[in-house]
Amino acid sequence: MRKISALFLLCLVSLPVSAGTIKKWVDEQGVTHYGDTIPPQYVNQSSTELSSKGVVVKKTERAQTAEERRAIEEEKVRQQETQVKEQEQQRRDKALLNTYTSEKEIDLSRDRNLQQAEVQTQSAELRIKQVNERLAKYRRQADGMTKAGKPVAADLKQDIDNGEREILHLQESIQQKKKDMEAIRARFEADKQRFRELTSRK
Repeated sequence: MRKISALFLLCLVSLPVSAGTIKKWVDEQGVTHYGDTIPPQYVNQSSTELSSKGVVVKKTERAQTAEERRAIEEEKVRQQETQVKEQEQQRRDKALLNTYTSEKEIDLSRDRNLQQAEVQTQSAELRIKQVNERLAKYRRQADGMTKAGKPVAADLKQDIDNGEREILHLQESIQQKKKDMEAIRARFEADKQRFRELTSRK
């Protein structure tokens, strides 16, 4: 510290009277320097401007590297995303408390949603049964023509193809409904757990 102070005093003495502020910077070796201008290789480093009396008049922070700027931007984006998620969670919590007054009401709402999906599934299963019965009839007719040595009528072939496609579509619909029902159960279970957490805080 004494060495730096002595150097600073020497710098003050050596500068012309007309000099303005004095620049202070540190090199890569950690040595503090004083002068009327900062060398080009140190202009992006932190520095201090002093008056002729040694009073700090300005401080300049080290310029950020591209990596540091990128990290700051990424952190800013992360904070914004976190804020959005928190606001969305608050909105969902408010809606949950405004919609239900008890866990039993949540269960009843879940059951109503499941019942609707179940009815649609049963309807599709019934339709598959009806189409299969019709297909059985068409296939018997086609077998009869084949055994009689006659070509199967084009419209009969089309009816069979249409029936098979309809069954495939209905089976896919049933599988989707089952997935929907699983999602309904999971969603309402999550709502119930969250409702329990929120109401336990009161």
